[in-house]
Amino acid sequence: MNAEEFLERHGLAVNPFAAEDAVQDAVLGRATEAWRHPDFAKILGDPAHPSPTVVFGERGSGKTALRLQMERALETWNREHKSDRVLVVDHDDFDGMLHAIARHDGLREPGQALEGLRLADHVDAILHGVLPRLVDQVLDQPGADLLRASGLRRTLRGAPVSVRRDLLILQAIYDHPSAAVRRTRRTRSAMRLGGSSGATLAGVWTLLLLGLAAVTGLLGAGHPPKYSFLAPAALFAFGGLLTAWAWLLRKARVSRASRRLSRSIRVLQRELSSWRGSLHLLPLEILDTSLPQDRGEDLRFAMLDRLTRVLHCVGYGAITLLIDRVDEPACVAGDPGRMRNLVWPLLSSRFLQQPGLAVKLLLPRELGEVAAREDSTFHRGARLDKQNLIERLQWTGAMLAELCDARLAVAARSGSKPIRVEDLFDPSVGRARLSEALEREGTPRRACRLIYAAIQEHLAHTNAGEHRVSTGALEWVRRKAQESGWNAS
Repeated sequence: MNAEEFLERHGLAVNPFAAEDAVQDAVLGRATEAWRHPDFAKILGDPAHPSPTVVFGERGSGKTALRLQMERALETWNREHKSDRVLVVDHDDFDGMLHAIARHDGLREPGQALEGLRLADHVDAILHGVLPRLVDQVLDQPGADLLRASGLRRTLRGAPVSVRRDLLILQAIYDHPSAAVRRTRRTRSAMRLGGSSGATLAGVWTLLLLGLAAVTGLLGAGHPPKYSFLAPAALFAFGGLLTAWAWLLRKARVSRASRRLSRSIRVLQRELSSWRGSLHLLPLEILDTSLPQDRGEDLRFAMLDRLTRVLHCVGYGAITLLIDRVDEPACVAGDPGRMRNLVWPLLSSRFLQQPGLAVKLLLPRELGEVAAREDSTFHRGARLDKQNLIERLQWTGAMLAELCDARLAVAARSGSKPIRVEDLFDPSVGRARLSEALEREGTPRRACRLIYAAIQEHLAHTNAGEHRVSTGALEWVRRKAQESGWNAS
């Protein structure tokens, strides 16, 4: 019997146990609403009241599936709550972030960036991931779809000046480096914000010329003509010096702020001239105090607050930040020590409890073991007891059997009668024995791998009329799994 005949005999269009990567698993994408882990409600929390979650789970235990399920659940929430929606942000491009930091600091390898990684770098990377797409939508760029909000530009134009200024500041710092200056000018125009250095300079010169005309008229009326030019000339010269001094002072402040930003924001590959061009278009009073000009956390939290205020004006009450696949960057490669360097900056209670931000950390089990060995300083800073901690994402055999049933239902041909996972096996196997075998595997990935291998073993050694997997095939695959050690992968 070949695979197609086996699937057809059981009313299946595809083999629901073949895929192992959740992102590429088409069956999971359709089965995600059919069955969820019992802790799903705790992990997701109440979207109206953002809260953090820290989950530790083995490889293959369903962390990425949880992320996909949360994304779909929040999509449903957004459709039903137009004025209190949630912006979902994935923070998982760690390779890109580490490469950018390595280039910024002149490091030979991206892995070296892990040693000095800070929370500020993560926040900068998160904001840089959001702002270009948000600005695209504000500027009516084709394909811009970050927010499900019609008339976004018009809505923000009606927002308070402080909110529009927040958006302009965020754009000037975190937009596309290659087009930031041009887009700063367009964003300022779109938000109807003035106050550039050019406008200020023109105003000063206009006042000086009006004063010059008035003084010239007065002096010409009561003094000989040959002396009437002295006072206006002196006034003109003095005004020119004042204007030149104001221009030089602004240029110096812009240059100083640009250098500090260039040093402190390591995730952007941006030329100093680009920083200067954008900052030159910002109000002068924010250059010294309101920008993230060091590697500390306080000003990053202020930038997150700015983003939250902008989103609130367009019907988004919170941001859900999904952090997954921390073991997959090339320079991490599953090493617990490197994962620790990558993740530990994020385990700050102040960051996890940031108002309007729901941080969902889906972490490998090895990091849970590392965290358990940390000292009291780490635990006081992380306060994992306040972060909706799931110490281990556990699966019972019954839960895994129900998950397999859900996958079979999705993979069934149209009009076929739904089957349960034990229907693929000889009646002597039964639900209880199969659940026991699945529980020994412990995770959805290994459970699916076991059933897939049992089907393949059956197809390789069966007669054409035997359409159910035998007890012998199941037991052989179980022994083979133990000998080969696939449970460690």
